[in-house]
Amino acid sequence: MSRFMVGRQPVFDKKLTVRGYELLFRDPGMAAPGGDAMTADVLVRAGLDIGLQSLVGNKLAFVNATRPFLVGEHEIPFPPEQTVVEIHDSVARDEEAVAGCRRLASQGYTLALDDYEWTGHDDPLLELVTVAKLDVLALGPEQLAEQVRLCMGSGLELVAEKVETHDQLTLCRDLGFELFQGYLLSRPEVVEGTALSPSRATCLRMVNELCDPYADAYDIQRVVETDAALSYRFLRLAGEGAAKGLYRRISSVREGVVLLGHRKLRAWVMLMLLSGAGAGASEQLHITMTRARMAELMAERLAPSLADAAFTVGLVSALDLLLAVPMPTVVESLSLADELVDALLERAGALGRILADVVAWEMGGEDLRLRSGLSLGSLERSYLEALAWATDVCAMLEESQAGVPA
Repeated sequence: MSRFMVGRQPVFDKKLTVRGYELLFRDPGMAAPGGDAMTADVLVRAGLDIGLQSLVGNKLAFVNATRPFLVGEHEIPFPPEQTVVEIHDSVARDEEAVAGCRRLASQGYTLALDDYEWTGHDDPLLELVTVAKLDVLALGPEQLAEQVRLCMGSGLELVAEKVETHDQLTLCRDLGFELFQGYLLSRPEVVEGTALSPSRATCLRMVNELCDPYADAYDIQRVVETDAALSYRFLRLAGEGAAKGLYRRISSVREGVVLLGHRKLRAWVMLMLLSGAGAGASEQLHITMTRARMAELMAERLAPSLADAAFTVGLVSALDLLLAVPMPTVVESLSLADELVDALLERAGALGRILADVVAWEMGGEDLRLRSGLSLGSLERSYLEALAWATDVCAMLEESQAGVPA
């Protein structure tokens, strides 16, 4: 478990209503990261650890993209209709970059030129971008007016960035800027949080499975389930879609994997690798994996159709330990099916009775009252099998982690 930070700076319209937020890298603990790693870190923190809905709501997300994200080496897995991809003026305008930008535009992303200065109509990106951000501090009043005239002649919507005085704001309004950003209006806000970091080794295994044409949802599910952090992130990501009415509520890790699909899973896993995901197994993680597997094995003996849901209930039931937050807060961050929520919060239903027995077994004591319907012997066998499985999984993660370069 680790602390993280993401910066966000509002982008305002003429009425000073927030149109969107530029998402910024803010992690002093990461030693001299490159531009690709910074973009990946922002996407992972905003999209997985905080949740884009929680960070920007229904506003636009302005994201700086380096060349690999433009040409398709790495994907931008944010919803296109809500994302403005910022292209810095230093990006070379070669055929590969232009083709990549055309692909992003065709997918529905809004493209913006960042720190832009008009150099002529021969810029091939002018046919693809719809927004240009001009640095007010870098341009004198006359130069700024000329840049605005040229950009508006190409139909670009203009953002005045680095607005620091009332005079600058008035000038930019008079010149015809539509959007405004700068210290006068709002300094970047740093959003901090605590995240579970998936094992780098598990992410690599996920990439291998997702690139295997013969791998199915069950194969991928089994890899995800070996890492509590990865399971939580994907449950949360799939649940955010459910919260917007795009998907039904989630009843298992398997269902989350199916709903997200191979392409989106692969994109997020690659971003996690690029941003430096990597925490090894811990005692709390061992407890989490044992609890999830034990619940699954008990369900297989009682009602096999509930096995996937039981694993998910067992896993989520231990996230309050890993995240150090109350269980209602964990449940609120996920869009779980009602029967899972009832099991987690009320110990209700068949899943709740299984979970109650798992927790009671952990606590021990002579007065063990079983609710699931399993015998004490079956419960003990489920625990011992789960313990062996969790021990093997955590040992594998630790060994693999030690052999994977950072």
